[in-house]
Amino acid sequence: MGAKTIMDLIDEAEIPCRTDPDLWFAESPEDVEFAKALCGGCPIQQACLARALEREEPWGVWGGELIMRGTVVPRKRPRGRPRKTPVAA
Repeated sequence: MGAKTIMDLIDEAEIPCRTDPDLWFAESPEDVEFAKALCGGCPIQQACLARALEREEPWGVWGGELIMRGTVVPRKRPRGRPRKTPVAA
């Protein structure tokens, strides 16, 4: 039998994004970080990220990275304005 394609892997594996796709487009920073962590063991993680960057996906978690406006960003900021003064730890 020949080499498996990405679609073969998707059909055979338990891909987390196939069971709860809304999580990969979450609003809260905590949910976004959770989705990124779930991508860690995915067999198509690198291919997923590469294809998302090729397509210039507008937003969402793809291949374990958060994409906004077609580029990878380190984390999602919470809604609202940033604080003017630092929060005491």
